[in-house]
Order: sequence, then structure tokens, then C-alpha cells
Amino acid sequence: MGAREFSLKRFGFPTRPVENPVVAEVSTTAAEILRNNPDRVFWIVVNLSANVVYVGLSGGVSATKGIRLDANGGFTSSSVEEDGEAVAYQVFAIATGAASAIYVLEIEKTR
Repeated sequence: MGAREFSLKRFGFPTRPVENPVVAEVSTTAAEILRNNPDRVFWIVVNLSANVVYVGLSGGVSATKGIRLDANGGFTSSSVEEDGEAVAYQVFAIATGAASAIYVLEIEKTR
């Protein structure tokens, strides 16, 4: 079974990857890194920077209200199979230093 057949069987539709759909770096001010997307079934955010990054579901994300992504490879992800509809929500991030590179990958329904 190929990837397309697997997606069709698992989700009922084909999927596609989208890299860095909003931004490729964050700063010391909270920024949207994933838009609300009801077609999304998975996402992963990887911190590529030397700074700590925090990820959350609101613009109020901070060191005390977010998921900590350690420097140089810390990551978090969300899957519709584990997290339900939350996978489709907006996601925000903030970093402890300016120009902090991140990698964002989302898997969404092919339109």
C-alpha cells in the first residue's frame, strides 16, 4: 500500500505536506506560526535555534503558559488521532531571543 492509499484508507482523503506555512522564525513577541486550518491532520514544530521557544494555542503564550521547546532540536507535535480537533487550531510561539529559527510542517487534506 502506498502513501496515497494509506491516507485514503485512514482519513478518507489524500493529504499533502506544507512547510513553514506562516513563518520560519519567531522572536520575543508572540507570533502566529500555524493558522486555524480544519483540513490539517498533523503538525510538528522543531526549534532550530540556540534559544528556547515556547508554543501554545493562544497569543498569550509565554514561559509560564506554553510548551517548552529546548534549543537546537526541541519539538512538539499534534495529531488528529491523538488530539482531536485541537490539531486544527491556531498555534503561536515566542522565543527567548530574536530571530529564532523554527521548522513547521503540517499535513493537510489535499484541496
